[in-house]
Amino acid sequence: MTEAGTTRRHLSEEECRALLGSTSRGHLAFTRDALPAISPVHYALDGDRVVIPARPDSDHLPPAGGAVVVLGADGCSGDDEWAVTIVGPARTVADVASVGALQALDWTGRSITADGRRFVVLTIGVLRGWRTTRVPGPSSRRPA
Repeated sequence: MTEAGTTRRHLSEEECRALLGSTSRGHLAFTRDALPAISPVHYALDGDRVVIPARPDSDHLPPAGGAVVVLGADGCSGDDEWAVTIVGPARTVADVASVGALQALDWTGRSITADGRRFVVLTIGVLRGWRTTRVPGPSSRRPA
């Protein structure tokens, strides 16, 4: 009989960025009416920024002065699981020229239209991640 355990290790900034680039879906944590809230979002990486499309009535649009938010992304493949968290200041981008430039980013097969579109731009401040991998444990045999 084989027992399986797991190992967990912290990821470097490079590993975190690579994993963030391997998906385009995460969860944005923010405050709404002074209460914590979390919303599933799609995103694109743009250097040291994470860009999140939003409709004008989206709950997760930061207020005029901006806000500190958290983006979490995770994934799994076989016995391998990972999670990456970004904490940083976010602001709403709504001017036509900037919206047009952000629409041109790689949206991984998603159609982003300009019709009233806004973007949440999160500047990467704190970037942390971990990976958990299942490892086989020692074999144990019962005497016959």
